[in-house]
Amino acid sequence: MCNKFFIITGISGAGKSQALKILEDLGFFCVDNLPPSLVPEFVDLALKRKFQNIALGIDVRAGKSLSLFNDILKYLKKKKIKYKVIFFNANDSTLLQRYFETSITKCKYDHIFTFIRV
Repeated sequence: MCNKFFIITGISGAGKSQALKILEDLGFFCVDNLPPSLVPEFVDLALKRKFQNIALGIDVRAGKSLSLFNDILKYLKKKKIKYKVIFFNANDSTLLQRYFETSITKCKYDHIFTFIRV
């Protein structure tokens, strides 16, 4: 039986990856960017392996398969897994600050923010 099951989601740059890193440090089994179509198989494997604390990062990178999100929640209920969806948000100035602190020096392609003045 799974003790804690978190679905971490939200807007890009709001801190989802950092949250997953912290949860991993706290002993959670974390998977970021798992395609929604694979969540049921992952849940079955996690239950079989008796993982106690799980956190999944699911966001817009999932593309069209994000439409399966409600099916995922229904599947978790069917398996009697109590879950929490945690949505990360941030205001524009915070997102811009985070972007300029991390992405410009690491980015392999030009981002729209490099072409506009903010």
